[in-house]
Amino acid sequence: MSHASDSPRTPRAKTPRSSEAVVADLMMPHQANGLRRPSVFGGVIMSMVDRCAALSAMRHSGGQCTTLSIDRILFKEPIRVGELVEVRSRVVHVGRTSLSVLADVYAEDIASGVRRHTNECWLTFVHLDGEGRPAAVPPLLLETREDRSMNELAVRRREQLLAERH
Repeated sequence: MSHASDSPRTPRAKTPRSSEAVVADLMMPHQANGLRRPSVFGGVIMSMVDRCAALSAMRHSGGQCTTLSIDRILFKEPIRVGELVEVRSRVVHVGRTSLSVLADVYAEDIASGVRRHTNECWLTFVHLDGEGRPAAVPPLLLETREDRSMNELAVRRREQLLAERH
């Protein structure tokens, strides 16, 4: 006899920690913009953020996810060629079929070991079934004070975005 908790329709809750993902790359000259004092082109960073956040969304949902929106990307300071860039992401809120992901970007000067938090990005993904239709995602199990705080912030951000659309 099967129990409701064993049903594929009621997926088990997952923690933000279980969705953590990391993407890292050394920034090379071909990734620089054409400015007089070149820094890494923002699109390179956005691509890394999208890939990392998608991994978090897929880890949480257990399947295919697609980017619905990049709700906010804040470039706090430039990233230079030769720095190691690391993107860390995790799911911070879930709806019925959508997931809010927070990604943080760090740049490291490898020679000195100095590491800077350069970007914060908020993204929304939709979980898709095998037919490409929106599908239910597991609930989010909030274990820590930080989990709860980030979830509350994500809820407020989502409400604000929905209000702006109307």
